[in-house]
Amino acid sequence: MKLGKISSHARIRMSQRGLPLQALETLLEYGRVEYDRHGGKIVYLNNAGKAMLARILPVGQIDRWANMYAVLDSLNEVITVGHRTRRILRH
Repeated sequence: MKLGKISSHARIRMSQRGLPLQALETLLEYGRVEYDRHGGKIVYLNNAGKAMLARILPVGQIDRWANMYAVLDSLNEVITVGHRTRRILRH
């Protein structure tokens, strides 16, 4: 998925959570997309995505990026980003 516009809220969250732009680009490239029930998309790394990270990143970075997620609107604007603490339910 191509990186589109990033909201100011998402930029603030990226800064607060220590997630660089490269992490977001990697997530959108290798992440799995699940649609929420409000017209948005949740992008996260499943096991295959985490395995791909293991091939391209040093070990210390994998742990920080493996559980990140991004929420996008219907126009692919990044609304927010964060670290998962629960499973993302598939619908």
